[in-house]
Amino acid sequence: MDFLASVLGRMNGFLYRCRADENYTMLELTDGIHRIFGYPADELIGNRIRTFSSLMHEEDLAAMDVAVGKGLETKTNWTLEYRIRHANGDLIWVTETGGGVWDEKGELLYLEGSIMNIQSLYSRIDERTAEMANAASKTAEILHALRYLKLLAVNAGIEAARAGQAGSGFAVLAQEMRALANQSEETARAITIRKSAA
Repeated sequence: MDFLASVLGRMNGFLYRCRADENYTMLELTDGIHRIFGYPADELIGNRIRTFSSLMHEEDLAAMDVAVGKGLETKTNWTLEYRIRHANGDLIWVTETGGGVWDEKGELLYLEGSIMNIQSLYSRIDERTAEMANAASKTAEILHALRYLKLLAVNAGIEAARAGQAGSGFAVLAQEMRALANQSEETARAITIRKSAA
């Protein structure tokens, strides 16, 4: 089997060559555009049915133009992340690494590069963020309960003082309750700080 065809068939994305125009008019595309994103390559080549820029999320197109412009100005590669709309309507996060190709006279011929599907990475980040938010909300509930426990301990101490000698055992219990609440609150706050820093 042809090495290049085999490797390209495993890529979670595609390679491209396009013009440096407002539509990023495609000149060549590998079949990953169809396999991963649902668009036959011949629909995009030469803007036959749709332009590549029309696949990009409107909010990301300006950032793409800026990155490409800077890359061409400095003759360096660009790398950026943006969203492509799948043929079924879903938005998929991708990362693109591209650059310009110039002739021997320094004239820009075209742009080329790779675009890879990184939606699974963004999904994992979203899941992790949700887990952290859930943990933070539980920590807040614990802190609220501990504040209530401290209030109970204060009230217990007051009642023990009123009871005099007969309330000495209750006073010890109130003191232990306060110590436990304070220690637990410090631990919960430390967990909250570590989660915020993560």
